[in-house]
Amino acid sequence: MSYIDKARELGEALSQTHEVQAVLAAEAAIKADSEANEAFLQYQEKERQIVTTQMISKVIPEKEALALIDLKVRLMNKYPLIRTYFQAQQSFERVMAMVNLTITTTIHGMPSVDQLPLPDEIKNMAQKVLDSVGGGKQTKTLEIPKDLKLPPGLKLPPGLKIPGLNDN
Repeated sequence: MSYIDKARELGEALSQTHEVQAVLAAEAAIKADSEANEAFLQYQEKERQIVTTQMISKVIPEKEALALIDLKVRLMNKYPLIRTYFQAQQSFERVMAMVNLTITTTIHGMPSVDQLPLPDEIKNMAQKVLDSVGGGKQTKTLEIPKDLKLPPGLKLPPGLKIPGLNDN
């Protein structure tokens, strides 16, 4: 089976999740309310303009980015249907982040918790996420090349110990 077939299977499986179903239901609810739908379409158009600007110039004017955030907050406060949509979308994005992390760690190996730039109090939570991503199986450990050099001026967070990199 090709990786494209596997991607289709993953897409089909994801489409059955609660998170995707919630996003689809929220979209349908917005479309059923003409006032909320019109406001949401205006938001999407502004978002599309910013994405296009970013693709062309790679720099989004701060004023436009802040205006989009302001519009999003105002829409969420005015239209409960739009708030529900953005909340559902955020839950779906968490699912996709876990999917992407799982794929990445399968390809490159699993970092040890000590390699993560996290405070000690968060490392236990991170270990639980890594255990979840690993599916309970022993996976290869992410290996950082010994000759890896950080860009000039970039320092590792305090407390992060990576052999060979802390010497910089």
